[in-house]
Amino acid sequence: MKEEVRIHRGYTEFKNAEEKGIKIPRLFGKYHYIFSTEKGRISLVLLKDYYYDDIDFWKIYCLEGNLFEDTERFDTKHEAIKRIKELLE
Repeated sequence: MKEEVRIHRGYTEFKNAEEKGIKIPRLFGKYHYIFSTEKGRISLVLLKDYYYDDIDFWKIYCLEGNLFEDTERFDTKHEAIKRIKELLE
């Protein structure tokens, strides 16, 4: 399984606004992970809850392949990666 790590675009926008003194809620974690095999590609991101600082979750969605419908949410990155491995291996 191949893993690609990028800076999340939403995080970049948040940081740019912050540098300009603009206050916007941070909705994403810093990184956007993309996992792939011959079966398909799955995206993994950390979503921040801007109402409650202590409630974040990990979300996966399918970029390529027909691996699952819509999105799936997880409390931890470990749980999300375990599910990604089940889907891609």
